[in-house]
Amino acid sequence: MTVRFEFDYKELSALEDKLRKLPDNVEKIINDVLHKTGIELVTDSIIERMPLSDKKKKHAKTSKPFRSEKFNLGFEIKPKRQFYYLVFPNDALGTSLGKNEQEFMEIGLERSINKIVEEINAKADEKLKEELK
Repeated sequence: MTVRFEFDYKELSALEDKLRKLPDNVEKIINDVLHKTGIELVTDSIIERMPLSDKKKKHAKTSKPFRSEKFNLGFEIKPKRQFYYLVFPNDALGTSLGKNEQEFMEIGLERSINKIVEEINAKADEKLKEELK
């Protein structure tokens, strides 16, 4: 199970005018936010929603279970190899069979999108103010 954040044109429509006014490479501003703040926000939001079993063992929730792949205007968050079992409670498989799907990864991503877009707006505003000086 992975979650992938990519910009869709519809999501960018609110930023479009502001970004056109920036003379520098807008992709760099967006990528900086996505690859630093965005990955951190989404990962933290996913971990916050993850289940924690009563078993006496190393739990994914407390063990930095994810890795990320960065690409232009997006990123993907995946469980590390030793935590591939995270798909089971998320999809109600394995020992979670018959229980409700938890979809902690998808919900964690959804809950982070507005914060990521706000951060891009803030960085674009900063850059515009610098250019107007």
